[in-house]
Amino acid sequence: MSDFLESKFLDEQVESIEQIAKFITNLKRLGPGMGEYVFDKENFDD
Repeated sequence: MSDFLESKFLDEQVESIEQIAKFITNLKRLGPGMGEYVFDKENFDD
């Protein structure tokens, strides 16, 4: 059970945290208006 948690669950959590960190970095770099626009465009455009 602990092997499963360490190999699957923790890897998924690390990936999620890294993705959120990248989002935050980009939002800070671009500023509030442009950052939100780019974030929405990259993540919600089909």
